Amino acid sequence: MSSKSKSRSSAATSGKDPPRDKKMKKSSLATEPTSISILSLPDDLLINCLARVSRLYYHFLSRVSKRFRSIIASPELYATRSRLNRTEKCIYLYLRFPFDPKTYWLTLSGLPCRNVANGSSGYYMEQIPCPNYLRPAQSSTLVSVGSDIYKIGGANHLHECKIWKRNYCVSVSVLDCRTHTWRQAPGMGMARNANATATLFDGKIYVAGGCDEEYVSKPNWIEAFDLETQTWVPVTNPRIFRLYEEDRVKGFEAKSVSLEGKLYIFGDEAAVYNPEEGKWSELGREMYGMFRVERGCHCVIDDVLFLWDRYKRVFKWYDSKSYLWKDLIGVEGLPELSPDPQVCQVEMVDLGGKIGFLWDQYLYTATNQECRVWCAGIALERRDGDEMWGKVEWFDSVLRTHQSCSSFHVVSASV
Repeated sequence: MSSKSKSRSSAATSGKDPPRDKKMKKSSLATEPTSISILSLPDDLLINCLARVSRLYYHFLSRVSKRFRSIIASPELYATRSRLNRTEKCIYLYLRFPFDPKTYWLTLSGLPCRNVANGSSGYYMEQIPCPNYLRPAQSSTLVSVGSDIYKIGGANHLHECKIWKRNYCVSVSVLDCRTHTWRQAPGMGMARNANATATLFDGKIYVAGGCDEEYVSKPNWIEAFDLETQTWVPVTNPRIFRLYEEDRVKGFEAKSVSLEGKLYIFGDEAAVYNPEEGKWSELGREMYGMFRVERGCHCVIDDVLFLWDRYKRVFKWYDSKSYLWKDLIGVEGLPELSPDPQVCQVEMVDLGGKIGFLWDQYLYTATNQECRVWCAGIALERRDGDEMWGKVEWFDSVLRTHQSCSSFHVVSASV
């Protein structure tokens, strides 16, 4: 038996690994690990990876390749995001200009870290496509349902939107915020404009007002869109306006809000809706404080009603147990905003359990005149049961546009 055979036999009986050939060892050391590109992953793994990325950066990812763009627009991606609990609230904004009937739609996006300048949040507004025939949103009412934004009433087509006229129609268009595509929904029974109020409640979109004053007392002044059956159904008129009030300054414009399983509507009077009985009841005197939503910028977050008091320049929240508006404590760092709505417009939306607060600013210098839209993210925390605290996590200028911008409106959708 050769010496090499003896060595192998000895190793086998002792339980040790036999000695390796030197040439084999040298060859194995020379082998380098192979790098794997994310583009080489199969679709199911790539979807799983992209689903964990914030929606704010999808517009950048869609530019990587046609395959990425296709996956980012796929329903499988958003189903995976939902399953992984990665769904987030995204801000959508539309601008209007006094002599331009078109509406410009934008969404809040984020820059990659390497492109963010020092002191910047990295957030900005990215314009999204919109067909010309759907653009006049300034004459419409908007409400979000999951990942969809419903554009209700207003002008049917671009050429119908006359700046000096009110625009009424029955049409309803829907923006799918996952793919930024539009579709038509069944039309309403009553033609309405931007003065209508729309609220999602109990699986239906309740739409009231926004029609000629002669219809204020009519049965079809309010109707509801059943999201399951995709049909419009009549709703009993709450009759919240005093029709023969002398020296009426404001029109018959209502406001509505869904809170703690109830639908509230406000006009000259206020009422609360019981969907099981299909009846309205008068709002109790102890809840008259809720009337402030009729004239204030407000939103509902996690079933709590928040409001911006433009005169005191503070955020408030409604304590439904004590029927009182209370200050949101601890909000510091925001600039001082004008209480005049003609000088400074403010909007607020649910930003995934936080307040998304937006306002405009007009800058006039010798060399530049522009309108800027600012946005702030305010985290919320309830303490000791009856206290609500807020903290400004960031605020930044997210849009610079022409000085002639007359107004903007904001809605958030779950994507």
